[in-house]
Amino acid sequence: MSRPKTVGDILIGVFEDLGEPELKKFRRKLCDRKQEPKVHKSIVEKAGPVDLVELLTRTFTEYGAVNVDIEVLGAINFQAYFTAHRSCVTSGAAMAGAPGKKNMIKDKHFVDHHRTALIDRVSQVEPLLDRLLERGIITQNAYSEVRANRTNQKKMRELFDGPLKACGAKGKDIFLDILMDLEAFLINDLKGE
Repeated sequence: MSRPKTVGDILIGVFEDLGEPELKKFRRKLCDRKQEPKVHKSIVEKAGPVDLVELLTRTFTEYGAVNVDIEVLGAINFQAYFTAHRSCVTSGAAMAGAPGKKNMIKDKHFVDHHRTALIDRVSQVEPLLDRLLERGIITQNAYSEVRANRTNQKKMRELFDGPLKACGAKGKDIFLDILMDLEAFLINDLKGE
């Protein structure tokens, strides 16, 4: 019986199948991304498939790496791999289950729908960051950057604009679970309970 494919296995397979001209385009587009965290050209320039996957998962976490990969594959107009890769990931082969429908409100994740309220009202930001780091939703670098902000609102805004944008729905589900534990009254209030 073979072990199930991991996200890393799938990403390595995609990069190995791309070929050098497309991999070069992928590296360039990855460096040109406007969203944080950014990847520096000197680090990516000569990275092979395995190194590229390690860089993506270290920079964006495992969940975020999939979303960034899909985004960049679409940007280089490599539709065949873009479509195949997206269906592989969304079918659940790469992850241990799709994000729960219970966390969606009108095609938006609960945390995106309540972004402003969460930025304004979350008070347990430091423990939240600790748990996000522990669960692999944010990187050590992102953890340090978010903590460097002076107010809880600025920390939460930085968290939403960077790591939470990159982690995808599965990462947001974990973020919400952590918030339920740390800020139960706030989340219940937002849910109308």
